[in-house]
Amino acid sequence: MRQGGVFVYTGTWADLYKSLQRPEPGPVMTGFNANIDRAIPVTRALLGDLRQQTGPGFAALLERLKYSMRYCAADEMVIDDPPVFQALSGFFSTTGSLVIGGQAGIAAIQMRRLNAAPVVCVVPGAGPDTQTLLEGAGILPLTFDPGTGDNPDIIHLIFEFSPGLIPVAEGVVPRKNRFIVSPVHDPSTILIPEEKEDAFLEQIATCRRAFLSGYQYLRTEQEFVTAARQLLRIRNIHSRMRTHVECVSGTPPPVLSMMLDHILKNTDSIGLNEHELVMFTQAPGAPDPKPPEVLPASPVALVHDALALAHATGVPRLHLHTFGYYILILKPGAGQPELSRNALLFAAEEAAGAAGGSGPVLSREGLQAYADIRTAFGPDESPGIFRTGDRIVVVIPTCISHNVRKTTGLGDILSSTAFVADPF
Repeated sequence: MRQGGVFVYTGTWADLYKSLQRPEPGPVMTGFNANIDRAIPVTRALLGDLRQQTGPGFAALLERLKYSMRYCAADEMVIDDPPVFQALSGFFSTTGSLVIGGQAGIAAIQMRRLNAAPVVCVVPGAGPDTQTLLEGAGILPLTFDPGTGDNPDIIHLIFEFSPGLIPVAEGVVPRKNRFIVSPVHDPSTILIPEEKEDAFLEQIATCRRAFLSGYQYLRTEQEFVTAARQLLRIRNIHSRMRTHVECVSGTPPPVLSMMLDHILKNTDSIGLNEHELVMFTQAPGAPDPKPPEVLPASPVALVHDALALAHATGVPRLHLHTFGYYILILKPGAGQPELSRNALLFAAEEAAGAAGGSGPVLSREGLQAYADIRTAFGPDESPGIFRTGDRIVVVIPTCISHNVRKTTGLGDILSSTAFVADPF
């Protein structure tokens, strides 16, 4: 009875989706991790080949990949040993297809798709093929290259999998997803050369949104201090600029702590998925750190955790995306909740369209999540909008596609779209 009861909300959300108007984004900047992705379909044969490999890194890759598949979860493994990554990359060098990747690259492509102009992608030290792919999509890459042009292209391995190849964990909704294996990027690919900062700020002076990522590649306190200073210079370039920092999985705990201290507290908006949210709640120095727990968490628990992170960072806008629904935590005054909700709805449509497949249809899991959150935090003052303490909680059920053809980059597509479409 309870499961069937969620469908009383279907008409409300269907009407909201139908009433959406396409936003007109202004000039946008993305940075700092654009690279090339090698998209690799996971098959039984590929899993079998991995089991037979004895070289360094293969066993760890297989274990993490199987965990990601068991929970149908987007995850990332960062290899900090260059020879090990080169061996893994070489093993898959004739597999899959090459496309522009990295959060900054994917977001830049999406911004051009939304007709934002200009779109500036700041990628210090990007390789020639990466620059060519960006320019071919109508994006201006800023590399700060002194003219040598000998920077190597960085290729990440993106394993796209379907449920069923290994048993799915109890309570997990079976769905396609992806697992990323990345090399460590040098901090110089994230930081703007100090002598170029003023010229860089002049080049992005017309931009009204900055979608930023890659901070997980920084390692020292001083690097984070420098990154925070540059983030604040971007944020303060003019009164209409808004900055967003997108998080990733697989970030070491000490780096998470420095991200909390220096980056997340100095931006207007952050975006993350449920795995990344759990990572931050367990990071050293996190307020009231939680012990490790097995996913999936309930929708209500995720709202509580998102509220805790929003309070700990003081960030005006926190966007959590998970399967079937999105959660937005806002400070009062950080935009208009109904317009922020509509931005999430528009982003859901964009992500469903990018995934391909059949549909889109309203997510059953999302409708149930909305019903559960409404019971815990309601009644809502407008569909999906709740007030709790000194924060506003916005929740939407997503529209999803069945038999999706693509999973790579969907989180970056929806986070960047919701960010630029939100007039906060």
